[in-house]
Amino acid sequence: MNFMDTLEGHTKEMQLKLIKNQLKGLKVDIETAATGEVMDKLLFLLLKAMGLLFLTNKEYRKNIKDFTGSYVICSRDKKIDVSAIFKKIPVFFTQKDGMEVRDTIVDDATTTVTFKDGKAMGDFLLSGNTDVIAGMLNNQLSVSGNLNYLFKFVYLLWLIPELLGINDFKELLSHQ
Repeated sequence: MNFMDTLEGHTKEMQLKLIKNQLKGLKVDIETAATGEVMDKLLFLLLKAMGLLFLTNKEYRKNIKDFTGSYVICSRDKKIDVSAIFKKIPVFFTQKDGMEVRDTIVDDATTTVTFKDGKAMGDFLLSGNTDVIAGMLNNQLSVSGNLNYLFKFVYLLWLIPELLGINDFKELLSHQ
């Protein structure tokens, strides 16, 4: 085997290795993008359910009695952008504690949670261990604003499947 044949063989190996690395990178990008869009939609639907539960379930509504504030949940890759605004909501001829949901980012949020990407949000919510501090330490999420509000919000979010009668919600989502 001469020098040119050897060089050509290494070049092909290097090209194949580069192509394989690019494919791995694309796979991760596709999974992240798909997860981000799914998590954005899922979060929006969960928050819509939360808003309706506040209006219909007195016990659940007690958790936000006279509470005003806003939350933004987003991702660095811009695939997730949902806001929840807690305020008095007009119901017939009265005002009730409630929540408005927007599929955009609101300005001046009380608390903002920014996930690295949709996969990080999915891992955080579906792990069963919603440890905000651990998520911050491993750079999967960052929080600005009132951290106590975030803990309360996560608690309220985890009550939704039970109140809706969705059994094994975490297991159901983990299979998808």
